[in-house]
Amino acid sequence: MTPLLVVAASALTLGAGTPLLLRRLRRLERWPTLAAWLWLGSSIGALAAVALAGLLLLLPTDPLGAGVAELLRTCVMALRTALSTPDASSTATLAGMLLVAIVAGGLLLGGLVAGLRAWRAAGRHQDLLALAGTPAVGLPGVTVLEHGRPFAYCLPGQQGPVVLSSAALRRLDAGQLGAVLAHERAHQAGRHHWLVLLTRVLRVGFPWLPAARLASQAVTMLVELAADDAAARAHGRRQVAAALAALGDAPVPTAALGAAVGSATERVSRLLTPRRQGGALALLGGLLLLGVPLAAQLLAVVLPLARISTQVVRRNLLG
Repeated sequence: MTPLLVVAASALTLGAGTPLLLRRLRRLERWPTLAAWLWLGSSIGALAAVALAGLLLLLPTDPLGAGVAELLRTCVMALRTALSTPDASSTATLAGMLLVAIVAGGLLLGGLVAGLRAWRAAGRHQDLLALAGTPAVGLPGVTVLEHGRPFAYCLPGQQGPVVLSSAALRRLDAGQLGAVLAHERAHQAGRHHWLVLLTRVLRVGFPWLPAARLASQAVTMLVELAADDAAARAHGRRQVAAALAALGDAPVPTAALGAAVGSATERVSRLLTPRRQGGALALLGGLLLLGVPLAAQLLAVVLPLARISTQVVRRNLLG
């Protein structure tokens, strides 16, 4: 199988097959942060394979000029032969340029659109807090909004504010409040907002890619599970579960992450259910689902290049 076909198969596997199988590995939730990176790695690896396929199609074969250019042309022809890529016909060149442009353009579009949305949402909410928020007595870094529904969330940044509604303060006891604050601080310490923003960049820039579409929802839930686990280590799983049950499924702003994001019922059940054995196999399976296609596309290009380098060295030594 030629390197170009291997890279194309890797793109298809990482872009469509791997995310579908990751959804079935429910026990990856024991390692939510690692699972989130597996989801992101699937999307990024698929896009890297698409760009690499484009570059393989773009390898030039026309002479570049005289002198040194002729030597460069000879080397490129050797590389093309080793990599078994098609001749530089207009169709192959156009296809290569299109693939590279799709990846570069998608990253640019997704970064601009998703980044601008997040920046505007965070700015609007900061303005709201400045107008309607009041500092919580005895809780540094916490802002209270007067509201009839209980909610809690945090804005980006390790020193960003944690926001509680007045109803949440009334409903949560001291232990539950501590668990909620630990949950929100875990989001900020783990920079979970950036992980979620990255999935939104990929979803906006590459809506045709199954891995990008599925990763957005998966990573949003996984960072909540990671924050649950961090809070549970400090306050106990039952205390965190009780706090989640008290908050329910309250909505949070676009730029924020909150304790009530996702299905509170599922997360409470996860916290209260004893962990089953077999999670290590799920972790190994997830690593293989990502690692094998990535290794295949890397080796498909590196091994022929190494062979060419060896041949050049031998010729120089013999010459």
